[in-house]
Amino acid sequence: MELILKTGSLLLIIVGAYAFKRAGMFKERDYKILQVFVFNVTLPAAVIHSFALNRHDMSMLWIVLLGFLGAFIPLFVIYFATRRESVEHRTFEMLNATTFNIGNFTLPVVTTFMGPAAGVPVVMFDMGNAIMCSAGSLVFTNALLHLDSDGGHRQTVGQKLRSAARNFYTSAAFDTYVVMVVLLFAGIAIPKEVVTVIEPLSNANAFCSMAMVGMMMDVPELSDDRREMLKVLAWRFVIAVVGSLAAWYLLPISPFARKIAVICMFAPIAIFATKFTDMTLGKAKLAGFSLTVSAVISLIVMAALSAFLPA
Repeated sequence: MELILKTGSLLLIIVGAYAFKRAGMFKERDYKILQVFVFNVTLPAAVIHSFALNRHDMSMLWIVLLGFLGAFIPLFVIYFATRRESVEHRTFEMLNATTFNIGNFTLPVVTTFMGPAAGVPVVMFDMGNAIMCSAGSLVFTNALLHLDSDGGHRQTVGQKLRSAARNFYTSAAFDTYVVMVVLLFAGIAIPKEVVTVIEPLSNANAFCSMAMVGMMMDVPELSDDRREMLKVLAWRFVIAVVGSLAAWYLLPISPFARKIAVICMFAPIAIFATKFTDMTLGKAKLAGFSLTVSAVISLIVMAALSAFLPA
């Protein structure tokens, strides 16, 4: 019953934010304000808080590899599988079907369902995912589909590298992960005073992230857009099933960590994907709606896996 209530409360935040938007209490682009706050404040705080309070097993570095390969390999699979489709459709599928919404969705959901200790495997998964999520998917999509031209002129190798590096180092979440990994290998503990200061910000991550998902939602009007969304959801389901089977049978980690890794594979579309879709295609509404639909599906699947998957 408690799990059902927690699932319902998270869904209520999403639906409530959307209802407020439909009622005119939020403007169409107000989600961007919350997006800045979540990306730069609550998500980094949640990552630091998880690292500070929970013990880290070096064997969990296998989960980092899963997070990276789970986003990296499908991007190239989709690139080759969609070679007969238009560049616009390929761009949308490559950006939205590959990376995972971990820090803004899976982390608050899993810790709500399974407690703070579950946050460690989630964060480890997101370390690998963040390489692709925060910049990698955009960099590779631009390069493979030749979207990185400037005024009709192809960028030089140096310009491409500078652009890729900028996408990485300007991501507060990615920078936070890098610092946490350095501290992990150096054996440096985060001071208790820091934990006390960031705890309220970390606690706000779940609410702010769910509210942002609801505020981004807009039902697409074109049937072509709806078909594209369904393709993305189908791709994500296949990726999740294959990745979760690999995690369950191949990773040399504890049963509890393995269960969390499986749950992470069913994460929804990354919020960064909506940002990149807006930048490349100007389809923020479609990406936002796809994210919301995938989030609702993921929430239900994660609740079921938390309840029934053995650990």
